[in-house]
Amino acid sequence: MNFATPADMAALPWRRRGFSGYGLVVTVLVHLLILAAVLSWRSRMPPPPSPRILDVSLISPKERPRPPEPPPLAPKPEFQPPSLPAIPEPPPITVVEIPRPAPAAQPVVAPPVAGPGPGPTAAPAAASPASAAVAAPAGSAVGSTRLAEACADAPDRMMVAQVYKLSSRATSVKEMDRRKPVGTLCLAQLDIAPRHMGLGLPGLDFSEWFGLDIRFTIDMPVDAERDFVLLCDDGGILYVDDKEVVNADGLHGVDAVMGTVFLTKGIHHLRVRYYQGPGDGALMLGWKKVGAPTSETRPIPRRLMGRPPAAATATS
Repeated sequence: MNFATPADMAALPWRRRGFSGYGLVVTVLVHLLILAAVLSWRSRMPPPPSPRILDVSLISPKERPRPPEPPPLAPKPEFQPPSLPAIPEPPPITVVEIPRPAPAAQPVVAPPVAGPGPGPTAAPAAASPASAAVAAPAGSAVGSTRLAEACADAPDRMMVAQVYKLSSRATSVKEMDRRKPVGTLCLAQLDIAPRHMGLGLPGLDFSEWFGLDIRFTIDMPVDAERDFVLLCDDGGILYVDDKEVVNADGLHGVDAVMGTVFLTKGIHHLRVRYYQGPGDGALMLGWKKVGAPTSETRPIPRRLMGRPPAAATATS
């Protein structure tokens, strides 16, 4: 195998140094011309356009038509507390006081008439129920002329009443819940017939704007159902064994309200809350058999009454 010697390699035409240097020069010149052409082309390019400024405006959607507004409601009338001129002063108040002495006078006249003959006395006795609707709750059993006495001085009076001084804006017996009692008195019956309260009550220093919280017990001899009649001016509420039986609360004139309750044999606790506002007043409590006419209303017998345990302890 024959190998080429270095001398032979040098003698080849493409390995000559002159040919190799000339090619390099041509290559460099070609690159320079390409570079110059590129630079010239770049310099002739137009400048890039400036960025556009877009004006954006928000277009609100088309407003929907609003429904027509309802007509304004008429303002509610403000609550106006009853004023003194609006309280009716019934003329019969003075008329009711006139018949009261009549029942008291009958027992005085009756004994002399009973001697000559029992027949004539039967007629006045039959006429007495006609005034019983007014006179019966008055309670002829009350012996003292004073409607209220100090409990220690009147052990025979079983109704114990706590006295409250009320505001001139009071319109309910519930006004007593926010106040403290100013005294304690005892009554024999709730027999305050309609009267002008400007004269005051015997035994009570107040004539208007006061309250009475009255408690007592009754000892029922047998089971019985009774209609309780509460007549008051102004407000009054009757409770039997802590259950509301009659509600005649509020600022009003003379009004009688009835409630029925079944009483078992034994002790029952009664409570009457009374509120007196301006002007005239009244407080009468009675009962009758269920279904009987109003004229049969009678005071609760005093022999069945007793003082509440708390009051008896406080006055002992």
